[in-house]
Amino acid sequence: MIQEAPKATTPGKTTEVFIYYYNQGNIDNLINAYYEQNAVIAESPGKIAQGAALKSALEPYFALNGKISGGTRHTLINEDIALVILDWAVDYTDEAGNPAKYSGTSTDVVRKGADGIWRCIIDNPHNIN
Repeated sequence: MIQEAPKATTPGKTTEVFIYYYNQGNIDNLINAYYEQNAVIAESPGKIAQGAALKSALEPYFALNGKISGGTRHTLINEDIALVILDWAVDYTDEAGNPAKYSGTSTDVVRKGADGIWRCIIDNPHNIN
């Protein structure tokens, strides 16, 4: 059975959108569905990627060839802008063939578009770490 792609009709559903497209393994579809055009992602403290550079920033996560799981912990909404706190974990196989897990807590800012869909404008996948 083919799962229908989720739509982020609420800020908390943005997490479902990210998980769905990551697990599909298509970075371009993830970027198109999850991010606004000029979104930024924090690659590491003090280093951000924006626009076309989002793909390069996300490639290390996709290179794990894992499956992501997670969920929204909390949302704080003000009109068409929201803060989304979410926990995530990628289960993958390391270079030695052993099961491994890469996880974190993300603080994301999302905005509701004219089409009623919420998309990420600031992605901070490692929270304050």
